[in-house]
Amino acid sequence: MDSIFTGGLPKLKQVWKNCVNLQIAHPLCYFKPSTLQEVIQIIKDAESNHYKVRAVGSGHSYSDVALTRDYLIDTHALNHPLPIGQLSLKTTADPANLFLTECGIVIHQLNTDLDNIGKALPNMGAYAGQTIIGAISTSTHGLGITLGPLPSLVEAIVIVGEKGEVYHIERTDGISTAAINLGNVPVKLIQDDEVFLSSVVSIGCLGVVYAVVLRVTDSYYLKEVRTFYHWKEVKALLEKGDVLKENRHYEVIINAYRVGNAEDHSCLTTVRNVCPPETGTNWFRLHRALGYTVAGWLIPAFVVDAVMRFLFNNFPKLTPGLIQMLIKTLRDGCYIQKSFKVLDLGSANNFSGYCMEIAFKSNKYIDVVQTIFDITEKMANDGKQYLTSPFALRFVKTTDHYLSMQHKDNAQDDFVCMIEFPMLNGTIGGVEMLARIEEEMYKLGGRPHWGQYNHVGVGDETLTNLYQKYPEWINNYKKFSPNGTFQNDFTERCGII
Repeated sequence: MDSIFTGGLPKLKQVWKNCVNLQIAHPLCYFKPSTLQEVIQIIKDAESNHYKVRAVGSGHSYSDVALTRDYLIDTHALNHPLPIGQLSLKTTADPANLFLTECGIVIHQLNTDLDNIGKALPNMGAYAGQTIIGAISTSTHGLGITLGPLPSLVEAIVIVGEKGEVYHIERTDGISTAAINLGNVPVKLIQDDEVFLSSVVSIGCLGVVYAVVLRVTDSYYLKEVRTFYHWKEVKALLEKGDVLKENRHYEVIINAYRVGNAEDHSCLTTVRNVCPPETGTNWFRLHRALGYTVAGWLIPAFVVDAVMRFLFNNFPKLTPGLIQMLIKTLRDGCYIQKSFKVLDLGSANNFSGYCMEIAFKSNKYIDVVQTIFDITEKMANDGKQYLTSPFALRFVKTTDHYLSMQHKDNAQDDFVCMIEFPMLNGTIGGVEMLARIEEEMYKLGGRPHWGQYNHVGVGDETLTNLYQKYPEWINNYKKFSPNGTFQNDFTERCGII
């Protein structure tokens, strides 16, 4: 086997773990290719030996989406921006607002590369440690009812499929007049809406993504304001709807528990809007809340992790008050920085935790919040089990990608509410608690985030029930992967066979 690979030699007896060591794989062969040719050869070799292939990024999925017992491809060495001149663009496509990159570039490096040329992503999630394709293929999102998830930024995608065949895929009215130039590698251009909408959010099922063309914008600044509220106040604002329409980004984090004799749940709203760069010259405005920032500098995250875990597990009744304290610590009157610095939560991402996240239609999520209160109160009373973080409401524009949890089923579905349930790693009963909540969320029409903790495909939660366009997606999957080369236990659990 070794003789057929130049830089991506297989490493035997390798163990792959996700970012919090909750998902672990012992693949037969572990590859870290640095060229497209190596990816092609790895896939051909796997098929000739009757093995499956999965590609992984930074391991920021908490589900089993990336696990394999066969061939595992680590994409981090495929991390270079590519010349936009490799594309044959139509005259209507503006190369100044397009960015071509290999699949394994980490988002924080992508942000730096874009910033160096005066550009930025129009939107991003709250973390920048994922590879760009890992985030796109699971439909990772940011905030804003006028801003779709990361897949909505994709103009073209290059996939290595079965038999090592390379496809350049775009919408029917795509940006190119011919296939991307990848040297001596033959590439087939496909401009078809159904194929494109099946391949961008494909959770690794159609092949190994080699490159992606992203739509970018000019660099810009955001102003962030975080305000303490109570749920009844925020609920009234959300029911009226103006806060979602008047702000570029609007987010709510909620304490699932009332503290002491309080009659209501505490909340923190985060509002972000574009502002002129000259307003960000004050030192205090260039940093998040001073106490939060200084604490992040002085106290290592693992120390805070250990202390909070000890308190949550040994003194569970303290949980509501500790969450309340966290929410108040995050209050901030004004933080102004470049967009990618504001959208990244920063030191909060250093804590060891895992999440479940579920999408709800815009006309359902407020009722869902009350159901969450009821579930969490019952579990606290019956078994002293608690969520160990506030849960979050994030509002995202719908998209037409078939397997995106933000998929637009009907004309009136302009946005979805993503409800996220973070849990500190090591919380006793944490996984079981999320499973109980998840079960109730499906009864209310929720769709799980592919990269977060989920049991989709178990029981009645089949993809046919969850996704209106699943029949179209599965038809394209069968065309691209008739031999199931890119399957794993996750795809079989979900019924993708």
